[in-house]
Amino acid sequence: MARQLVVAVGDTWQPKLLPYFAMAMVALMLITNVLNLKFIDVFGVSVIGSQVVYVFSLILADIMAEVYGYRRVRRLLYVSLGCLVAYAVALQIVVNLSPAKSFTTDAAFRTVFAQTPRIAFASISAYFVTELVNSFIMSRLKIRLSARFFYGRATLSVGLAQIVNAATFFGVAFAGVMPWSAILSAGAVSWLTVMACELIVLPLTKRIATGIKNAEGVEHYDRAPPDGSAPTTQLGR
Repeated sequence: MARQLVVAVGDTWQPKLLPYFAMAMVALMLITNVLNLKFIDVFGVSVIGSQVVYVFSLILADIMAEVYGYRRVRRLLYVSLGCLVAYAVALQIVVNLSPAKSFTTDAAFRTVFAQTPRIAFASISAYFVTELVNSFIMSRLKIRLSARFFYGRATLSVGLAQIVNAATFFGVAFAGVMPWSAILSAGAVSWLTVMACELIVLPLTKRIATGIKNAEGVEHYDRAPPDGSAPTTQLGR
């Protein structure tokens, strides 16, 4: 039997498990930034390396938006963005420092990690705006639909967010460097890959989100649903 959840509207509710998800978000942002440095071959198609772990980002993004809401996710994204910028700056400082005489693999280190500012900016910007758009749409649809139709809300939010992701990363990173046909092809393959993964993992995502809601004991909304169909016990504003 499903647990009866208290409805929390606004930010007065204090989540118990959010810090763990915040750490996972920062970790995935850093991992994705590194894996963006390599393109891999998938059945003859060039795919950016971060697609290997992107399924975990999809699950995490949907869960956080569904359970904790846009406003909390937005604040965590600001912190994560600061961590990612600090990582990128520190890495480039070390890349450009003179190596020790005993460090004989400096050329390889530079080859892998000496990102151009343009690629680094594209990667950071794409991840940030994608997560922001996904959580915003997911949160607003949850309010509008009173937490119903999870599959439809998650699919639509990810689909629109991934259009923004592809346009941001490939546009910023490769416009003027690669032909537009190649950029559009890479973006389309990326979008289709992500959407296929999203559809595959949606049942698991919903199950995890439901389990976390039960653990928190709360059905959270950034603001009250317009039709008043949610349970009446409310916390906050």
